[in-house]
Amino acid sequence: MILFLFYLNRKFISYSRSINYFDFIAKQWFKYGSLIVLLLFTLVQLGIYNLVNMLIILMLVIYVDYFGLKQLPKSVNIIAHKVKHNIFELIKNLELKKPLSFFLFTRSDKTEQKNRFWYLFILSTLGGVAFYSRYIFYPFDLFSMSGSWLSDLETVIDFDYQRWFTNGVTTVGELAMVNFYGKLTSISPEVALQSMGILESVLISVLLFWVVNKISYSKIIAPLIASLFYSVSYTIMPVNITYILQHQSLLLAISFALPAMVIYIKPGFMHSNNRNCFINYIMAFTAIGLIDVFTLVVLVFPFLVFGLFTSSIKHKVQNLIAFGAYLLAIVVLLAIYGVACNYFGDDLRLLIHGGLMSVSSYTYFSHLIVSYEQLMIYYQYISYGCMAICLLLMIIKNEKWNAALCFLIYFNFLVFISELDNNWIDTDMVKLSLGVFIPILLGIAVSQIIRLTYFITIKSEVLKPALVVALIGGVLYSAYFYQEREYKKLERTDNIPKEIINVYEKITATYFPYSYGVVNDYTTQTMSLNKHFFVHYTEFLNDYLKRDSLYFKNIKNKKVLEKHPEYVVPKTMLIFIYKKPDDKTNRIATNCKLVPEILQKIDILKKRGRKITVFYESDLIKVYEIENIPNESKIDDLIF
Repeated sequence: MILFLFYLNRKFISYSRSINYFDFIAKQWFKYGSLIVLLLFTLVQLGIYNLVNMLIILMLVIYVDYFGLKQLPKSVNIIAHKVKHNIFELIKNLELKKPLSFFLFTRSDKTEQKNRFWYLFILSTLGGVAFYSRYIFYPFDLFSMSGSWLSDLETVIDFDYQRWFTNGVTTVGELAMVNFYGKLTSISPEVALQSMGILESVLISVLLFWVVNKISYSKIIAPLIASLFYSVSYTIMPVNITYILQHQSLLLAISFALPAMVIYIKPGFMHSNNRNCFINYIMAFTAIGLIDVFTLVVLVFPFLVFGLFTSSIKHKVQNLIAFGAYLLAIVVLLAIYGVACNYFGDDLRLLIHGGLMSVSSYTYFSHLIVSYEQLMIYYQYISYGCMAICLLLMIIKNEKWNAALCFLIYFNFLVFISELDNNWIDTDMVKLSLGVFIPILLGIAVSQIIRLTYFITIKSEVLKPALVVALIGGVLYSAYFYQEREYKKLERTDNIPKEIINVYEKITATYFPYSYGVVNDYTTQTMSLNKHFFVHYTEFLNDYLKRDSLYFKNIKNKKVLEKHPEYVVPKTMLIFIYKKPDDKTNRIATNCKLVPEILQKIDILKKRGRKITVFYESDLIKVYEIENIPNESKIDDLIF
């Protein structure tokens, strides 16, 4: 979808300006990604949140943003003029018998098209590597169907009921994005929640390439190494491998913070005027605050301070504007959370403390080749050398390494506060955030090596495509060769939770909402919210046969059924049968002992004439379908 939007932008809107995929993604995510978070919050508070309303309002905002307030009254005439012009150009080019490629490709010279295809290859590679580097840990995932996962799923579903704050006042902006992401891509909330962690990693990987590309003199090699390092380096990075697939509000908030940081130091390529700069920063900082208070306070604010001293003098005005936007965003967020705390009877001070000290975050780095403390010492030595080179190049060569220097100082600040013992700073969160900023440090180091060996690297410009391909292959091979031993140490988790999610996704895609019921364990009850009727095994064994008998006895007597709605059974019943218990936690299939009795009840229903088939079967799970009313539940039957 992103690539398609980029194509439309280049083909019909900004074809006269040179812009690559990474610039497009970073800028639009910074602006419209923040806007989406704010729209989600606003529409939920107004009680009108759904996909259609979101898209309509988003398109209206984009429309106004494209034309501007001054040109808005003339927008219809402008569009009509452009349509007439494009129709005239189309007719002229058809008469000139232009080739099909002329109509499909964007209007740019061959050099720019070549660079664009080159960036497309890099973008696709980085996205694919980041995705696969997380997906390979799927067999070892401990997060799916855990208590925390089920609690998050309930919150995700609650947005459909127009509730932002459910279990107290907390920062749930990331889970709101999960809900929107699921609706936009037509996947279930379970799959959206499960895949959000991978999506965040892919987004961070792409943004890291863009960050190093903007703050250094290397446009391909150093950014590529930084992005690949983030994706495939596990033994020299502070990441929790066992929970690497877990979605993290920290990462989503950092995905907004990274563009804000780069634009703060180098604002020239983003904002056309100070007013737009102020508005965009307010949206971004407010969105970050709705997602993760820790990122806004502990990560963003220090960077703004360091950037104020390291940025160019000509950018000081924009820096102060960003500072003003940050303070105003803090006021807005305090008002939002203050009103919510007053309404729900919560303590605002405890809310802020809870946002800065995450209960769910922890660090366990047993997979590192050296201790965490020793690893940070090595990285700090690298940063010291990089800072010295930055200063030398700025003083002797008068080169602009301000942005890189700011990130290097900021990195050392994060290492410093990660060792503090303070009740208001979550050191585990700081350590996890270092997993994003270490690749930037290494990207700066590589770019400086390239700069210092410029007399050699300039000669290899012709070989750059082959060099990049070889670099990608070398990094991936090294990651596999040197980390294979740690990967093999991981213990596979039980497949039942993952298979339950897959089965529920298939059920959701097959049946119309609330036309069916599911018989399962209480653990899965959250997954029934806003979808179908839920029946626990105990209720099925004790009451369902009697309920079935009363319903079919009075099926033609509507007055009795209206008087006794408890007699009515769903049009279709789906019964989960677990073939073996959960090997490690015993959290899902604790009802295996009930299977013989459940099968006995199914046989009785079959003798009563109910149509019973197998909807799904694997080595772990078998799902029976009881069709009480034929052709009244499946979406295909209802449509066709």
